[in-house]
Amino acid sequence: MKQKSKFTMKLFSIVLMVGILTLGGVNKAKAQLSYGLKVNAGIACQSDLLKIADNCDIRFSPSVGLLTKYQFAEGFALKSGIDYQQKGRNFTENNQDVSNKLHYLTVPLKAEFSAGEKAGFKKGQRVFFAVGPYLSYLLDAKAEINSVSSDLDTKNFDAGLGFEMGMEFPVFNQKALQLGLNYDMGFVEVYNSTPDLHNKMTSISLGLLF
Repeated sequence: MKQKSKFTMKLFSIVLMVGILTLGGVNKAKAQLSYGLKVNAGIACQSDLLKIADNCDIRFSPSVGLLTKYQFAEGFALKSGIDYQQKGRNFTENNQDVSNKLHYLTVPLKAEFSAGEKAGFKKGQRVFFAVGPYLSYLLDAKAEINSVSSDLDTKNFDAGLGFEMGMEFPVFNQKALQLGLNYDMGFVEVYNSTPDLHNKMTSISLGLLF
């Protein structure tokens, strides 16, 4: 497990460094390309494939990440970035409360469709809808029972589809604030020994684009 943790930290450092260098090399003169930071707060659970929640037990799910956006046209853009996410579930087994917490490094790619001034909004304001796949690498997975932690037998990655809808507002000088409602649906079974459990997450996001 120590070797896996060392490998995970190296991978995380490499990916994070590449992301920072990529963002740092952006030419600010190109108005079509923007970048920034975002934070999410929501709830996560694990349930059957393609079911939104399936009455699963939820847990708090925070995330934070880097955001990039390339505006191809007035109403179309591509969004990506690097996110650190917590997912998992809380449940009761044998009269004991169990909390499964999984930490992921996630790279999403979403197509964003939006409407702005032509739809009657004020200058710089727009409503948007985004959808696209994501790929996640597992950093760590722990189960906690009565304050005692143990390793979980899980897949090393996750993949799925993400949905987002929200509003964008102009703030300060040439900056934009995005407020969104997100839903992620995983397509990969989370555990090696427990079938038919897939990651689901609903969250509210706040992003600042430069």
